[in-house]
Amino acid sequence: MAKRRISEQQKRRIESIQQKRRDKAGKNQHEKEQQLEKQGLGPEQPGQVITNFGQSLIIENNQQQLFRCVARQNLGPIVCGDNVIWQQSQNNDGVIVALQERKNLLQKPGFGGKLKPMSANIDQIIIVASVQPEPNPYLIDRYLVAAETLPALPIILINKIDLLNDSNRQIINDIEKEYSAIGYQVIKTSNVIDQGFKQLLDALQAKTSIFVGLSGVGKSSIINHLLPELDIRVGELSAASGEGTHTTTSSTLYNLPCGGKLIDSPGVRDFGLWNTSAENILKGFRELRPFTGQCKFSNCNHENEPDCAIKNAFHSNKISAHRFKNYQKMLKEYS
Repeated sequence: MAKRRISEQQKRRIESIQQKRRDKAGKNQHEKEQQLEKQGLGPEQPGQVITNFGQSLIIENNQQQLFRCVARQNLGPIVCGDNVIWQQSQNNDGVIVALQERKNLLQKPGFGGKLKPMSANIDQIIIVASVQPEPNPYLIDRYLVAAETLPALPIILINKIDLLNDSNRQIINDIEKEYSAIGYQVIKTSNVIDQGFKQLLDALQAKTSIFVGLSGVGKSSIINHLLPELDIRVGELSAASGEGTHTTTSSTLYNLPCGGKLIDSPGVRDFGLWNTSAENILKGFRELRPFTGQCKFSNCNHENEPDCAIKNAFHSNKISAHRFKNYQKMLKEYS
């Protein structure tokens, strides 16, 4: 089905409504900040943002205690994974007063093409696909480009392998073989038959990782398996937020027993790149990098130009047909 087009008048009306909501939220946030400051604030201390509920953020101190905070308005967007400086009030709320420098920031296109920040300070992106619904290699490649250019280490996780059968086994085997051949770690898991979780936990140790993927691939079941006390932590988050039962509508950070940190992101229907370029897309296809700068023309688009090093590599079977096709498709779609 074709996407419904929105007129310029509708766009302006929607933006006006959104701006009014932002202004109202900002006013409420400022009033809350003033109330907390009147109550008296304690010394500045470091913390990490666990999740963002909009007008309030849940931060964790060095003792892994949770506090509900508001942020000073001049700090800009603050997201899950951000390291901050905050001050505690007498009633155990707090005010975020400074945002520490980020290592990176994962974003996705939001409404109207505007970028929506998802999480910060990520070491690894775990791209979760599943046997059912069948993996989409083009979606996997878009996530790989996002990870490579962030930069963060990408890992491909194929879930629900208990559903393998004669009709889909070859598809999954081909995906594992192809991505492993170009240097990506591929992990296969199943909560039903309890497989793959030791390998996954080894990969998550001492790293901050984010799970990304389509709705329905089983991210929640994997996280429940990794975090046997997840219900307790979710209850703590709900109590800290004061907003009832917590669901994955925004990215949320959890501490893993193995010492790593895991960010659970909401499932998406699709994933697109943002503000990218032909150079970044090429960088995101790691097997194409050795041929960079070897084309006859310095401004080669790797399409119909003669003596194109990347096309020659494709014709010599040095890069796979589907990866080369996805690379060309991505160039047309995003650069």
